[in-house]
Amino acid sequence: MIKARPEPGATLAEMELPKIQNDEVLIEVKSAAVCGTDVHFFQWDSTAANFPVYLPLILGHEYSGDVIEVGQDVEGISVGDRVSVETHVPCGKCYSCGIGNGHNCQDMKLVGINYPGAFARYAKAPSHVVYRLPAGVTYEEGSLFEPAGVAMRGIDEAHISPGDTVVILGCGPIGLVAAQMAPAVGATQVVAIDVNDFRLKMAHAMGAQTLNPLRDNVAEQVRRISGRRGGADVVLEISGAPEVYDYLFDLLRPEGRVVTIGHVSRPISLNVSRQINLKGVSLKGVFGRRIWETWEHLSSLVAAKRIDLSAVITHRFPLEAYEEAFAQAHGRAGKILFVP
Repeated sequence: MIKARPEPGATLAEMELPKIQNDEVLIEVKSAAVCGTDVHFFQWDSTAANFPVYLPLILGHEYSGDVIEVGQDVEGISVGDRVSVETHVPCGKCYSCGIGNGHNCQDMKLVGINYPGAFARYAKAPSHVVYRLPAGVTYEEGSLFEPAGVAMRGIDEAHISPGDTVVILGCGPIGLVAAQMAPAVGATQVVAIDVNDFRLKMAHAMGAQTLNPLRDNVAEQVRRISGRRGGADVVLEISGAPEVYDYLFDLLRPEGRVVTIGHVSRPISLNVSRQINLKGVSLKGVFGRRIWETWEHLSSLVAAKRIDLSAVITHRFPLEAYEEAFAQAHGRAGKILFVP
């Protein structure tokens, strides 16, 4: 699937098999998931401008498959390995990489953004961002390791303690995975907030209490649920909706913690004194996963059956039905996959 121009839409085209460099591998794609970022690129809306997109480009960055060719300098990855791929491709040479922050490399490439993506039959990837899947993990689950890793990173950065009340803003696939993870690391209560009732039902099925700000006073309800704490210990902002910042900090108890994951489409206004300083709020932004710490945490939870990544999948399409798939992303849907 090629995004050729900065305008709505994309096209399917026959292409030559990707030619790999000495440090790359070639992967036969078995499952590829549609990310919200892909939707923004497909529509070419205002959010797309936040990313360094190089056009023309093969879209798609959440995928798994079989390694069918390796470059001559590749070590640790072999033909036949079942793999998933880290989207952030660090340079390995800059200051951030040198101190272990390759996920925020200062000269980073991004799969499906400025490095060829995976909405295709075959995709190439730098070998140092290829992750071998654990035995027993399906290709569909493997294609969700990248987005589930974002949820895992958010959970890790929230430093959840036993007994905590955790609020999740946004019940898209990442929010739904986070709703499963929070109890697995000690949260006693999980409250999921969204305006999409279909996704709220999915969150409820995963054990979360649910609220819809279109009909609920969410701040009042969170204070009620949290009891004498007076608010949530942790808020994970995953929706990317600017409107949630009108009440986000009202959901927190004093000295509460906020982790922001969703990419907001426009600037927002905050009262730093009232909303952050006077409440002693800790605020952490997240972009991607820590390589490979986050992946190992996630892999352990999946292997131990503490979370079920397949529970967030609602639709599967062949790549030829990409227009229908992107249209479905605006409707009653969780995670949407492209499968052979």
